[in-house]
Amino acid sequence: MTRVTPLEGVHNFRHFHDYEGLDGARVRTGLYRSGHFSRSSEADRDFFKSLGIAVVADLRRPRERKLEPSNWDAALALRVIDSDHDDHAEPPHLQFMRKGDLSAQAVKGYMLSAYRRIPMEEGNQVVFREAFKALASGEADSGFLVHCAAGKDRTGIFCALVLRELGVDYDTARVDYELTNTAVDYDTLVPKVQARMQDQLGKDIDEAALRTFLGVDGALLDEAFATIGDVDRYLRETLSITDAERDALRERWLER
Repeated sequence: MTRVTPLEGVHNFRHFHDYEGLDGARVRTGLYRSGHFSRSSEADRDFFKSLGIAVVADLRRPRERKLEPSNWDAALALRVIDSDHDDHAEPPHLQFMRKGDLSAQAVKGYMLSAYRRIPMEEGNQVVFREAFKALASGEADSGFLVHCAAGKDRTGIFCALVLRELGVDYDTARVDYELTNTAVDYDTLVPKVQARMQDQLGKDIDEAALRTFLGVDGALLDEAFATIGDVDRYLRETLSITDAERDALRERWLER
């Protein structure tokens, strides 16, 4: 089954439904994930419209959204879930690129620290919470999309949480997360990012370190889930998802 749909101006677009979940049920069609839509083409937007997506969860910080606003068709009347936390703060990944040591070892260390931070940041928790509730309420029944900037880290953690809640085993959720490494054309992307960093930041970064920064590694997802700890407790106490909402999520998104 092809999960990835190459688009003209959107990286890493794919679905994360149709896995085996709780008691052999299947995760039903309608769950999508991607990078941001600021460079979406008309063809991309036509494709998006054909999917019937009603709710979009945007995990980017306010400054990211301001610099690269989503290019949606206004006629879609989407509900977009986002957060205003850290309104004027530069995103941590940009801070790291601007100020940090860009060796392969430093990049790996930064990524591990990011995966410990992401599930605990209030802004991400706001979007996680409201997106879970939208999925449980029926508001997103016709289709749901979650994205951040690259559609791999913040998005990856959220999608793995949803899949685990639907009874998809962790190894399968981890494989879904790692699909970023084949969904994105890094041979084309890496030289472009290297040139942009040199132009905007006056910094060079070697290819191996940049691929670590732009790609994913299952060990990073493991780090996030180690930080989350007991998933039941995280959903109930940190995200305030009720047992009734968890039951409704499974009822809506699992089919036999």
